Amino acid sequence: MRVTNTMMANNMMRNLTRNLGRMERMQQQMASGKKFSHPSDDPIGVSRSLRLNTEVATMEQYKRNADDTQSWLDTTEMAISNIVTILHRANELTVQAASETNSVDERNAIADEITELRNQLLQIGNTTYAGSYIFSGFKTDKALFDSNGKYDLGGGTTRLTLDEVIETNVGLGDRIGMNSVGQRIFGLYSGTADLDVMTADTLKQQQSMKGKYVDLAANPINAAGNFILTDGTTSATLTLSNVPYSDLTALKNDINSQIALSGLNTHVTASVKDNKLIFESDREVIIQSDTLNVEAMGMTNNQASVSRVDTGNESQLIAIFDQLVSDLTSGNTAGISSAITRISNQATNIGAIRSEIGVKTNRVELTTNRILDDTLNLEGLLSKNEDADMAEVIMNMKMEENVYQASLATGAKIIQPSLIDFLR
Repeated sequence: MRVTNTMMANNMMRNLTRNLGRMERMQQQMASGKKFSHPSDDPIGVSRSLRLNTEVATMEQYKRNADDTQSWLDTTEMAISNIVTILHRANELTVQAASETNSVDERNAIADEITELRNQLLQIGNTTYAGSYIFSGFKTDKALFDSNGKYDLGGGTTRLTLDEVIETNVGLGDRIGMNSVGQRIFGLYSGTADLDVMTADTLKQQQSMKGKYVDLAANPINAAGNFILTDGTTSATLTLSNVPYSDLTALKNDINSQIALSGLNTHVTASVKDNKLIFESDREVIIQSDTLNVEAMGMTNNQASVSRVDTGNESQLIAIFDQLVSDLTSGNTAGISSAITRISNQATNIGAIRSEIGVKTNRVELTTNRILDDTLNLEGLLSKNEDADMAEVIMNMKMEENVYQASLATGAKIIQPSLIDFLR
């Protein structure tokens, strides 16, 4: 094969371009500090970097969630701490007022301060964090109390159940409940007897049992069966046979007719709200079934009822302060003395809730440390995958530069004749 000058020139240019390209890649690595800048440079490395960057971004979101949870818990803890301070001051004033040596004016002055403490409790009950009411469960846009000290929650038939716990995702399958539902702190007042019992006991007087969202049209219940409702002392079996149940309303109607036949209708009712099957009761009830797929109805077998408060209900804690003011102004020494025990019971309840918040705070701190450690580990892996070894890059750069310079020198020797030489 005849080798022409054109072939020699083209081969030389191709080789020069290839060498220049390698030198340019080394310059790019030196300037960016990265092993690759295009997917074609290292497809496997780029794929790994995308996965690691996604993990780092996820960890950063977990960290933000943990920080938000920590701030919410800090706000809650401060509110609880203020309640503790109020109860401590109320106890001092009550002990002072219980003495028979106090004059009417002195007890009235104490009553005025107790009233202010009571009003401060209402303000604490409506505490907000970043515009959200912290004690109102899922209804973070609704104040817990109205100006009269009754549960508000937006008015109407709105209610607050104990299972309205706001959870934040701080890891894969790791969730932390960050709020404390208001009635656990303030209790439920339905009569004078509620003043002398523990807060948790007042919440057993009003219950609701609810399931999850469910679509019976897609998953109809085709098997007949029964529900067993148990309230701790008695139980009743509800026989359901009008299958198939393709919507919750038909199921609810059949359940209520069976409840009426059992005589439990004065205590338990079933309803459908927001596409949920809800059992409501004025006592603690457990529902179970050995023959029906209660999960298909959005419920859990052996599910206990959930304590609730409704709009317009009164708070036990506020009622204790109201009763104390009444006893102070009327000079009821026995009532004033009873308030000492009542306030002590409230302090015990608040102390337990404060301990729970402390436990959650510790868990958030541990979770935050774990997230930071995971993030550091992922960033280390990302650095190993992406970052170039600058010493190696500089060495390769000089080597490619020498190769390129040698190529230029060699090319100059290959094509030495000039145009004048060809014209001779």
